[in-house]
Amino acid sequence: MRPARWLEIVGGLRFDSFKIDVDDFRAVGGGEFGRRDHLWSPRLGLVLKPNEHLSFYTNYSRSYLPQSGDQFSGLTNVTEGLKPERFDNYEVGAKWEPIHGLLATAAIYQLDRTNTRAADPNNSGLTVLTGAQRSRGIELGLERSITNRWLIAGGYTYQKAKITNSTTACLSSDCEVPLVPRHSFSLWNRYNVTKHVGVGLGLIARSKSYATISNLVKLPGYARVDGALYYKLPRGLEGQVNVENILGAHYFPTANADNNIAPGAPRTVKTTIGYRF
Repeated sequence: MRPARWLEIVGGLRFDSFKIDVDDFRAVGGGEFGRRDHLWSPRLGLVLKPNEHLSFYTNYSRSYLPQSGDQFSGLTNVTEGLKPERFDNYEVGAKWEPIHGLLATAAIYQLDRTNTRAADPNNSGLTVLTGAQRSRGIELGLERSITNRWLIAGGYTYQKAKITNSTTACLSSDCEVPLVPRHSFSLWNRYNVTKHVGVGLGLIARSKSYATISNLVKLPGYARVDGALYYKLPRGLEGQVNVENILGAHYFPTANADNNIAPGAPRTVKTTIGYRF
């Protein structure tokens, strides 16, 4: 809805009915599990546009994630009795184009999660409830067309995520959410060599984070360099080759327990072909 040229109101209400039945033949003696949830997800936002180059916005939204996962992969005797995770997101931000080709964005947000769970710090095969979490952060972005062929985009995020309800795995409400770095930075360059060929080069950096909810083990910060090659093929086909971790950095982006920490992938090449119509 647009009551004025400088004001835009966005609202919505979504209803979901999730029903899942699982026959788990992997469990000893088999297992039959099922759950049904009826969920309402509201959304409300305001956009203020003082002029065509500047806009401010505020937004609230709620969403859910069934305990069976976003792919409805399965249930257990534990997750069958758990309510879906709930996400309440509050955000205020701005977009500004001070000169042609330069776009700056900024946002302040708070994300509240309830009915959350995590892997047991001492046994990755078990699940512990984490009660509720709260993440607060600031996101800054800058995008600039240096020439009609060269584009640079950078972003920085400061985020602090805490467990707001104590649990058996974290007796203090000051425990931080695992695998959430305090600082994140990204920088990407794309240069179109010709109308059909483009190249990209970028940097991804993360600060330290905790391996699990226990907050006893820290994963070190890291930086990774990635690259890409883009090319247009005849008849609307497009090809892309991505090279991740070009310099072969050794890093640890995730963990399943305090004693089960996964290393990051070595130099990796991925190729995709798509069709645009």
